[in-house]
Amino acid sequence: MQFIKRLLDFYIYSNIHVSIAAYCLTKITLLEFGLNENISPLFVFFATLVSYNFIRYYNILKINIVFAKWIKSNKLQLFLLNLVSLIFLIILIFKLQLQAYFILIPFALATFFYVVPFNSQNINLRNIAGLKLFLITISWAGVTVLFPIINNEYLFTKDVWLVFFQRFIFLFAITIPFDIRDLNFDIPEIRTLPQIIGLKKSKYLGSILLLIFFISEHFSFSIFKNSLLITSMITIISLVLLNLSTEHKSNYYTSFWVEAVPIFWLLIILLLG
Repeated sequence: MQFIKRLLDFYIYSNIHVSIAAYCLTKITLLEFGLNENISPLFVFFATLVSYNFIRYYNILKINIVFAKWIKSNKLQLFLLNLVSLIFLIILIFKLQLQAYFILIPFALATFFYVVPFNSQNINLRNIAGLKLFLITISWAGVTVLFPIINNEYLFTKDVWLVFFQRFIFLFAITIPFDIRDLNFDIPEIRTLPQIIGLKKSKYLGSILLLIFFISEHFSFSIFKNSLLITSMITIISLVLLNLSTEHKSNYYTSFWVEAVPIFWLLIILLLG
């Protein structure tokens, strides 16, 4: 039992789980437009793994003490995981279309300056009031929607922008539980959404965004025969997870279950789409 717990902790805390979620969201975009390739999703997987571990390792002294202790006790495993991931990432970079680099550059810079100060006052993007949630959401939406579209030289139709809009509001809503979880750790100056408008209003806003996400599916073109059923299932799962969120939930609640929503989404598409 202890071995299974250690394995699960490594899977979650090493960011493999969130990287699989990023892979799934990218793959969902490709499937929605009838595109069949794996370079973009694999690139997003390894890029997420490397960038998230960079953010957490750089920020180790400012995060949860228990989590920081886990990182320090698994340094070798994390080093090897990131080394292998970086090698695959470099290989995949040379397989991307030239135009794809232009969409990736701003998101790469945003990731770097999310934790690394960009001025003499030690200010980084994470510490700019009200920016944290928006920055995470726009980066994920851009990388999982715009990047694979550009890399496959697909035309930017209104359907692409609708999917981008849907993905943005979906990600905004399911990222709120993470800000709720971090209420005990985020300094007041960060001004996250729950800090600004409170926990209940944050849940109301997220619920409204998820309803808009569902309604907007009525206006989208989808190759999935059960697109409304799929979207309704993901909306319900996300609504439940959002509204059960509290600052006292365990790390497993957000870091496993909430981050698993994109994985459930892809599995449902493969089963019902």
